[in-house]
Amino acid sequence: MSNELVEGRLSGSAFDRYCMVLFAGIAAEALVYGEAEGGENDENMFRSICVLLQLPLSVAQMSNQARWSVLQSFNLLKWHRHAHRAAVTALESGVSLSIVMKRIEEAMSSGR
Repeated sequence: MSNELVEGRLSGSAFDRYCMVLFAGIAAEALVYGEAEGGENDENMFRSICVLLQLPLSVAQMSNQARWSVLQSFNLLKWHRHAHRAAVTALESGVSLSIVMKRIEEAMSSGR
């Protein structure tokens, strides 16, 4: 996906995945706190990516893509809440990224 982005092209499914990752912070905030504040940087990055890739998207289509991405991210985080919680706990404790990844994998395999 990073090679596609560098070359200024991205498949539809890769673009969808990229947008889900981009908007996952907004989704996580909504999941944990019931609402999301901010996200302006994420939205600006999204618009920049659309311009960079010269996507033929109208403002309405860009809004729909952003909403769809937040919803998909929200659902994934909700379905895997235990893994999200494990990641947050590990990050708050200041461990290395490899340990955070290990905690996520452990949570995913144990289902809690």
